[in-house]
Order: sequence, then C-alpha cells, then structure tokens
Amino acid sequence: MFIIFLGLFVSLHIYAQKAVHRLPVSSEVTITNPTFFYTLPKTAFKVDAVVTKTSNIKGLYADFAEQMLGITNYCKENTTSFELKSITVIPFTVPDEKLQFVVELSSAQMKNNFLQSLHTNNAVTGFHAFSTLEQNNADILPDFFKNYADVIMQQTHETYTETKIIDGMVTQVPITQTKTTTKTLAQQAKEAVSFIEKIRDDRYAILSFAQETTLEKEAFEYLVNQLNELEKKYLQLFTGITILEDIHETFIVYPNKDYALLPLCSVTPSTGFSTSMSATNAYNYYLKCTPQSSTTLQVNFLTDFRHKKNIGYRIRQAAPVLVTLVRGEIEESMLGILPIYQYGLLRTLPSNLDTFDIGQWGYVN
Repeated sequence: MFIIFLGLFVSLHIYAQKAVHRLPVSSEVTITNPTFFYTLPKTAFKVDAVVTKTSNIKGLYADFAEQMLGITNYCKENTTSFELKSITVIPFTVPDEKLQFVVELSSAQMKNNFLQSLHTNNAVTGFHAFSTLEQNNADILPDFFKNYADVIMQQTHETYTETKIIDGMVTQVPITQTKTTTKTLAQQAKEAVSFIEKIRDDRYAILSFAQETTLEKEAFEYLVNQLNELEKKYLQLFTGITILEDIHETFIVYPNKDYALLPLCSVTPSTGFSTSMSATNAYNYYLKCTPQSSTTLQVNFLTDFRHKKNIGYRIRQAAPVLVTLVRGEIEESMLGILPIYQYGLLRTLPSNLDTFDIGQWGYVN
C-alpha cells in the first residue's frame, strides 16, 4: 500500500502543473522549469460624445433692421454656446498591468509542446482596434451670408465742360469722368431692402396670377419657393443667422470600482467640451457603475480558513454592470448593462490543469 501510494504521489507530482506566481516574484522563489507570462484583461470604455455648438451670428445690416424693415427680433451680437447632445459607451478589453503572472511549465506540458500550442492558438487575442472620430468643425457659414460682407463698389459719373481751341476757334467740349467709390453700409442696406421689396412684388404677382401666361403647378411652386429662399437670404443680412454644429469627441476611460462616480468629462455653455472636470459640478458628467450581482458570499467562502487554497492559474470573468450617465448630481440616462472585468471576482484554479487554455482568459506573452 505504501509503494502504491508513493507511486501515485510521484506520478501526480511529475504531471502536475507547477505553481503560478504573481509578478513581481520574490527573490526567495526558485523556478527551474521553462516559463511563460500572461496578463489578465481589464475593461476600458471608448466614449463617443457629441456636443452641439450653437452660433448666433449678427447680420451685416443688423444696425438698420429696425429702421429700414421694422424688425425688432434680430441678433444684436455674436454669441456661441455648447450643449451635450449624446454620449455612447463601448466596452473593450486591454491588459491589466497590475495582474501579470509567470507560469512554470510542468513536465507534462513540456512533453506535449504546450507552450508552442498556446502561442499558436493565441497569436492575436483580445485587442480591440478602433479609429478616433474627427471633429466636425468645418466652416459651414452660408456662402451668400459670408460673401455679401465683401466690399461693394459703385461707379459714379461726373460731367463737366472743358474749353479747347479747335481749328482756331474757342470751343466748350463736354467731358465725362467715371469714378469708382465704395458704398457706405447704409447704402448697401438700402439696396438690400430694395431687393427684398422687389422679391415681394414678384411673389405677389405670381400668387395673384398677374402674369399673362398661366403657370403649371410645378412651375408655380418652384418659383414661389425660390423667391421665398431668396427673401430669406436677404433678410438674414438684417436678422442674422443661427448655425448648429455637431462636434464629435472620442476618448478612453477605465472603470474603477473604488469610484462611486467615475469622472467622464465636462461641457460648459461658454467653453464647450473638456476631459477635465469643471469647478461647477452641474457641467460635469460621470458614469455610475452598479454591479448586477454580488460577489460577497463567494469572497467570504474563498477567504475562509477552512477552504483549501489553490495555487494554479488566476483568472477573472467580467461581471454585468449597469452603467448610468450622471450630470452633476442628476441621473440622466441608462447607457446599458455592460461587462466589466474590474467588477469580476479574481479566482485561483487548482494546480493540475495541464491542458487548460489560459490564452482564452488572458494575454499570453
């Protein structure tokens, strides 16, 4: 019986997997067999934020809006404001530099080329590639509004007489001289008002069927729409315009269960988006992560002195976590239930798992 027991013990010792050590390893540990390294994953969030920029732009002839057109509701000065439109959170995995391990191969693993198979099957694993969104901040000022601000020139004609001697006779000869001058802003505004009045007259003529030729329905609607759009463009020279622009921002954050609220970003009305938090908490955005399952009983069991401690692979499974967007102290919206490794339980497996594919659980080096 003693010989049989000794044989079984030796057999288990030969084919059992050697210990797994967490890095850094103490200098007192002696490792004689070949080794490999692996790192457990952690969850990162790719965050796509869309911020709406609202620009109120004063019209070129705003100072004449009330005087010439009787318009009182117009933009009196240029203003810009920002507001968060939406946030999207996409989880992906990266190596957790705090959970790195070295594994000493067992005799069975060395005999079966376990390490070669491990690297072959897990040559590319885990990494999530993505491209950063470009900011959509192109110049979207309407051409008509932008180009009408160019200097407008006008020609004036002056006629006078000049005394000349022709064939021995004194003669008064009329002379015309053309000068190019710049129109004043008031003159430009008056011209724009004249265009508006002309557009309204033409539209009235069409709507009252004053034209001799009867228009087809499509032609009628087309002409009226064109005149409406043209009038709108000229009126904007007095009232100003409002431009809405969506700016996309992409950045990375890492969930941390030590934070009740994970700082995300801030969006202030005056300065817009920033990954730094504002002194005014109402402009700050956070992620509230609420685990959907408790690991308390499992942790208590694993730390119980009566439980036999394992010395094999360390693994960690992602736990389901409800992620909520919070602005200041107000919960705005639920972003979904997402898998997060940092909320999962770190477990140690038995030491005799020679065929266990650790590459499915971590990043093998």
